[in-house]
Amino acid sequence: MNARKIIYVLCFLLFFVSCKREDKGPRKFYDNANTEKIITFKRFDRALFSKPVKTLEEHLIALQKDYPDMFQMPLTDKEYMDIVMSMVLDKDMQKVQNIVEKEFPNLDFLSKDLTSAFARLKDIYPQTSLPENVYTLILGGADYDYGYTNRVYMNDTSYYAIALDVYALNKLAEHPYYKQYPKYMRLSLGKEFIAPDFMRMYLLNHTFASLPLYSLSGEGSLLDCIIEDGKFSYLVGKLLPNYSLNTILRYDKEQMLWVEKNEEHIWAFIIQNKLLYDTDRSKYLSLIAEGPETKGLSNSPARVGNYIGYKIVDAFMKENDISVDSLMKIKDNASILQHSNYKPKKK
Repeated sequence: MNARKIIYVLCFLLFFVSCKREDKGPRKFYDNANTEKIITFKRFDRALFSKPVKTLEEHLIALQKDYPDMFQMPLTDKEYMDIVMSMVLDKDMQKVQNIVEKEFPNLDFLSKDLTSAFARLKDIYPQTSLPENVYTLILGGADYDYGYTNRVYMNDTSYYAIALDVYALNKLAEHPYYKQYPKYMRLSLGKEFIAPDFMRMYLLNHTFASLPLYSLSGEGSLLDCIIEDGKFSYLVGKLLPNYSLNTILRYDKEQMLWVEKNEEHIWAFIIQNKLLYDTDRSKYLSLIAEGPETKGLSNSPARVGNYIGYKIVDAFMKENDISVDSLMKIKDNASILQHSNYKPKKK
């Protein structure tokens, strides 16, 4: 990575400091005053690279007043101002923004889908509020692991950000700042994955922020981890009923076909290797971690254990007349498996 690229990366890193009701189409979100609201986006990416009416320096100073959350320090700091100006003037970054602009001329589809999803979430958890200050930006030359992890970013207060360039990798794959992204990551980074990713992150960071997670603690068995993930996938699917299962699970269509066709084989692999109740994460990590494939299963996508977790949860909900809220409160994952009567079908 050259020095110029490192500077831009550093600059961008600073920016991140019961559901059984019949669905009748797009849902409207109402606040406590019974006023209809929608999610809106603050297009920082567009504003940053828009042609300044006066000088670039004046443009950026005015921009900081409108987008204070997007700047780590005052632009009166000359060194910081120089970094931001260099980034905006970088021809490669300008090309990225032009591509992002063509890919996302507006975000009406996302506003509609997320607003409906939050209306459904409010039905289950009435304390839910509609996110404000949802920013869009581009990460440019950020390390691919950082970019992938922070493609949707939320803090624990009121800051939300979506990296639109990361979700436009199909158009940016040959750009010098994005060639580093491995193919397996690119497969789940189209615009159709934004809403499921956003809702999953919101559930993890807000709705269930106080819930201890096996995926983060490094504890628990494989069963604990995959059912935990399956619960979130199931809930995201209920919040976004018009989205296909592959987008909820972050697979492309070909990967989805593979796990559906090989479900029995995946389950047999887990059972035969006595992994289901194993608490040694090093033995089952490949079944739940990101990567090009799942170790031990030829031609497989990653995270096939999470697919099984979703199928167990889905089977459990079909067998038991309980609400989604009740599902999320169940701590005994072995009981969920037992009462799911889960058995993969032969294909």
